[in-house]
Amino acid sequence: MKLTFSDAAKARLEKLAGPDKKMVLDFDDGVGPFSDEANCTLALSFNLLFVPKDTDLSEFGATIDSNMGVVYAKPYSLDQMDDEMTVDLNEKYLRYSLSGRGGVLDPALGIKSL
Repeated sequence: MKLTFSDAAKARLEKLAGPDKKMVLDFDDGVGPFSDEANCTLALSFNLLFVPKDTDLSEFGATIDSNMGVVYAKPYSLDQMDDEMTVDLNEKYLRYSLSGRGGVLDPALGIKSL
């Protein structure tokens, strides 16, 4: 699996990344330390998190290669994704999206730095 950050997304997100951070693509399903509650609709919801390097990510046993480094994810969340995914930025509205060959998976990807 490969995750590509568009040039616009990468330029803004690099401000949150760094040697003291890890990236996590968290499927917001109510499971895990970063998911407060599951989405009650049929829509999928993901958050891209920048967490301290020493954060316990034992629930995030899957890794995704990206042009910004390794991204951790819940293994079962990969079932929702295509082999090639993209994080893009709508610069007018500063809204990130997560999409693949099959279309947009999450039109409002959440971004959080913890």
